[in-house]
Amino acid sequence: MPDLDQLTREIAALQQQLVQRSRSLEEAEARYHAVFDTALSHMSICTIAGVVLDVNRAALQAIGAPIEDFVGKHLWESPWFAANPAEAVKVEEAIRRFRGQYVEYESNVPFRNGDWRVCQFILRPYRSYLGGEARFLVLEVRDLTAERRKAAASDAQPSGPGPKLEAQR
Repeated sequence: MPDLDQLTREIAALQQQLVQRSRSLEEAEARYHAVFDTALSHMSICTIAGVVLDVNRAALQAIGAPIEDFVGKHLWESPWFAANPAEAVKVEEAIRRFRGQYVEYESNVPFRNGDWRVCQFILRPYRSYLGGEARFLVLEVRDLTAERRKAAASDAQPSGPGPKLEAQR
């Protein structure tokens, strides 16, 4: 039977391990928030079934809704799709049909200021470094509106004959 001093040392060692693991967890969480909350893209993390677990700051600011309007709801029930039921059906279908698979498409989305914007939706699975089944879905939404307007403006520019090129002899 172990003596009292040995048990005291073992308890102290376990307490030290617990403190170290708590610090590691806090550091990992800080790194997560450093990336997720400062990303310029609009991002959400969802379960494989499409239930929203977290939404980054950029997405919340763009839509002008609090995080409580997202978390715990299916992605297609979130404020992103409230004004566009056809799009909500498309998202639900993509999540149900492609469980854990990469999905990418373009869509029109309402923003806080009332503008409708052309956005690229990228829904990709997150698998741990150990591989295996997808654990989460990461939704990234990129606003392509400025790009599309710029392309449309350059297409609308009349193209003249341009400089005359001559072959050199």
